[in-house]
Amino acid sequence: MEAWSLIQFLLMVVIATTVQTITGFALGLILVALTAAFGVISVVDCAAIVSLISLMNTGFLLRRAYRELDFRLVLAIMIGLLPMLGAGFFWLDQVGRDQVALLKLIIGVMVLLAGVTLMLRPSIYPAVSPLPLFTGVGLLGGFFGGLFSAAGAPIAYLMYRQPLSIPVIRACLLAVFFLSTFARAILGGFAGHYSADVLLKTVLAAPVMLVTTLLIEPHLSSIPDQAVRRLVFLSLMILGAYLILSPG
Repeated sequence: MEAWSLIQFLLMVVIATTVQTITGFALGLILVALTAAFGVISVVDCAAIVSLISLMNTGFLLRRAYRELDFRLVLAIMIGLLPMLGAGFFWLDQVGRDQVALLKLIIGVMVLLAGVTLMLRPSIYPAVSPLPLFTGVGLLGGFFGGLFSAAGAPIAYLMYRQPLSIPVIRACLLAVFFLSTFARAILGGFAGHYSADVLLKTVLAAPVMLVTTLLIEPHLSSIPDQAVRRLVFLSLMILGAYLILSPG
């Protein structure tokens, strides 16, 4: 990878990590979308890198947040997520890697939906949803987690409608993404996705991600959440439209 391309990639890691740390999701989706839009690395390689750095990022954030976990909800989501994660991974590995235009279209649509999800302020349910609903959302998120290591949007939308505290919601999301990226990393290892080049980029991206998280985490309570969401929403709309409309 040329020096300028590497710098671009690491800047994209900073952007994606910042959004993940503040909102609780979207690291994988934003990083995959940015690399696909600018052609820095292939979608398959980026998803492999995302699996590893997201695993480290969520594990790092969980070192404190785990105390707030609702294990029932996490288990219900994972029951649906894991089988579909395998299906999404298999499709990308066997079919999708050669369908560049289709992959960009799928990523573009996901980015637009994630942007809309980020800005929605849905009413809170009066009671926690039935566990099968969490499993159903896990099915949907799992497929996209297998494709791009980006399972977040549908799961985050459901979680933020629950009558739970923000720390509990955030901890559950982090736990789900930790487990899903761990599972995808194992699949990637068996499929031979971790070439020397991918591992090198991961080693370079990991400290960038950790430093970004450490710099932002102490200031979470003072960051204007709504302003950040509006900025991210606008950026995702532009990025998603570009991916959909750009030639393959």
